Amino acid sequence: MNKLILALLLPLSAAPVLAGTPPIAADLKLVESVPEDTVYGSTGAYRPQLVWPEMINSASQTLDIEQFYIAEKEGEDMTQMLDAIKAARLGGAKVRLIVDSVMMKETEKVLPSLKAAGVQVRVIEFKKAGGGVQHAKFFIVDGREVFVGSQNFDWRSLRHIHEVGLRIRSHKAASDFKRIFDADWAVAGGEAAKTAYARKGKQEVPASKPERALLNYGEISYHLAFSPVGATPAGLDSELDQLLKLIDGAKNTLHGQVMTYALEEHGSPRWAVLDTALRKAAARGVKVSLVFADWAMGGKADRDIKALAKTENISIKISSIPEHNSGFIPFARVEHCKYMVVDGEKSYVTTSNWGPGYFLTSRGAAVFMDGRPAAKVLEEIFDKAWNGPYVQPVDPLKEYKPVKRI
Repeated sequence: MNKLILALLLPLSAAPVLAGTPPIAADLKLVESVPEDTVYGSTGAYRPQLVWPEMINSASQTLDIEQFYIAEKEGEDMTQMLDAIKAARLGGAKVRLIVDSVMMKETEKVLPSLKAAGVQVRVIEFKKAGGGVQHAKFFIVDGREVFVGSQNFDWRSLRHIHEVGLRIRSHKAASDFKRIFDADWAVAGGEAAKTAYARKGKQEVPASKPERALLNYGEISYHLAFSPVGATPAGLDSELDQLLKLIDGAKNTLHGQVMTYALEEHGSPRWAVLDTALRKAAARGVKVSLVFADWAMGGKADRDIKALAKTENISIKISSIPEHNSGFIPFARVEHCKYMVVDGEKSYVTTSNWGPGYFLTSRGAAVFMDGRPAAKVLEEIFDKAWNGPYVQPVDPLKEYKPVKRI
């Protein structure tokens, strides 16, 4: 009887540890924001409405938050998150917050109450540091776990935008993210970017070395990477380099979902590095399937997507999430996910859209994973989008009109 009970419990237990193999210290959970009134929602992913408060409420020593911006609306879930942050500070945790200067018109509405609770706030003008914006979205709890993903600290990202992120329980991941946070904190405080990003920091193990982890009771490995190359502490991997390596290693399938795709932005020189990598993958027989948001279409914005769609072995669909039953909501009801799955085995979740500025000049953070358990969940999310009721194949001959955002 004892043997039978043990056999039934084994599938739910952690992977067996071989003699001489260190135990698995990290745990990852995929976190999906599901727009209301849609068919979305992976059974293998958690929801931020549960994950964020659980993490924030557990902070007893430190809570470091780095966000593009913050947007709150009375009666929405973001208020609960901000209240939890204030409570963490009042409970004795040291709380620091970095936000980007370009979105201060929105963010400044919530800062007075945070500062009144004792939260230390710094505004970073990332344009001076890297040339772009601070576009990463992450927070670190007690130096032991991190949340990172496409979700902004915006009430809409919890109920009305499709998003994907990760909760990472790992001292190593927390240490690497803290290096990013501390450097950006110094820059936001007036230190020269060259000095802040050159400073050597503590790393438990090299950043490029994958760490073993559990995800939904299965074993994977993962490692982190960051953008931009010129404004990242030494020793941390480049997101662009790791993304190109992932694409170059694809053999059969490549599935990706991201809000926007462009080869140039705001009059910058054309940058075809990512485009070339996708075309090369298709040329060697990889079936490339991509979902972009309707926000990427209209005027000159969609020419690179239309051109890519003409490539053999590359299929592209445009997603339009329907209005909420309450009516039009500004800057919402959009595909804001940023992830990729290769060959059903390797995957990538990031805070970066696919354009030159996100990799070359703006702060971004990415998680690269190797293992079927992670890929399976992301494939389920992708399948619901690709085969769902909100997508249409891109038409290279159609003149798309920009989508109403406000």
